[in-house]
Parts: sequence; structure tokens; C-alpha cells
Amino acid sequence: MDKEIFWNIIDAVNSSVNGGGQEAILEATQTELLKFSIADIARWNEIKKVYMELADRNDLWAACAATGSRCSDMGFINFRSWLISQGRDVYMQVLQDPDSLAEMAVPKGEANFEAYASIALYTYTQKKEIETKGLASVLEDYLLWIITVREFRAKSYLWTLVCRNNFYPEFSAHVLGAEEKKEILAEVDLRPDINCNWNLETLPQIVPRLCRKYGTGQGMDIP
Repeated sequence: MDKEIFWNIIDAVNSSVNGGGQEAILEATQTELLKFSIADIARWNEIKKVYMELADRNDLWAACAATGSRCSDMGFINFRSWLISQGRDVYMQVLQDPDSLAEMAVPKGEANFEAYASIALYTYTQKKEIETKGLASVLEDYLLWIITVREFRAKSYLWTLVCRNNFYPEFSAHVLGAEEKKEILAEVDLRPDINCNWNLETLPQIVPRLCRKYGTGQGMDIP
């Protein structure tokens, strides 16, 4: 798993769902990731972490606020997850020019994707269960779970597996090497960031197109 395959997976997902909602993206991402080994699934998540860190910028946080999305600490994490899910071209463009988000058809307040942060862990757990117990045993366990809880929700079942098996320490142990991180960083030419003391009044100077589009800044309320 490298950065090229990382972005290829995201592009393949976006092509397959063809404008579908977040649930469709999650299902398609899981389908794509299941084609890889558990080590590659974990490394996909580690690569995502690097891109999340690169997007941890004040100008992007201001852009998040201007879209009317939640701009708390967690809200900004969800915004960055959403940004990565849009694919390499969008991610790189917005990293260079946060105001270019105004060109995208994103409803006010919807530039966030909380569940995307956990999709690799869910998929890792599912793949690990299949490799350890076999597909037949996992399906039998799933059917028993459905009967027991009386509901048919695959995502809830995957969360049950995560809690039951505690694969997270193993999942998070697949760290990237220094050279791999260096290769990712070499692709990105970051501009100097803005000061962290931006506020509602200064948003129109930072991201004017976004403020005009979503009616934020200059004392307007931001969720």
C-alpha cells in the first residue's frame, strides 16, 4: 500500500457510487479495502493520517467554518475526513486554495464525514475475523447477532466486532516509515498558514467566495 494506491481506492469508490451519499461511499470503500491484506488496510489508514495532519491548518479550519459546517475540534476532524474522501484532485486544490471549495456543490453545513474516520478499522476487523474464523463462521455469528438484537444493521455489527476483539492496538501498529512519509510530504507544496486568531469578522478576508456563497462571516452565525 502506497499513496498512489491510497488515492486510487478513493477514486474508484467515487466513480462507483457516482454521486451517491455517504453510506454508499462507506460501503464501496469497505468493498475496495477488503481486496487487500489486513496490513495494507491498516497502512491505508496510516496514509490517511498523514493527509489529515497536512490539512490541519488554520486556513482550512476557517474554510470549514465558512461552509457552515461544525467548526469545533471534532467538527474540523470530520471536515478533513470529508475532504480526503473527495479524492486527490479536490484535496490538493483545497490545500492550496481553501476558498476553491466555493466551486463545489456542497450544501451548507454538510462538509463533514464523521464515519469515514473508522471505515478502515471496521474493514480491518471484518477481514481479520474472516481470516481467523472463516467466512462461514462469521456469517453464522452475524445471523445470530441479528436474531439476538432484532435489527439488521451491518455497521452496528462491525462496531460489536471492534469492541469484542480489541484489534485497535494491532491495527495501529502498522506505522509508516520515515521515507514513506517523506514521499507523501514531497508531493505537497504548502503555503504559509494564516494566524490562528481568525474570527467571524475576518472570514470574508480569508475565504471571500465561501462567505458569499454560504452567507457566513461579518457577524453571521456559524454552527
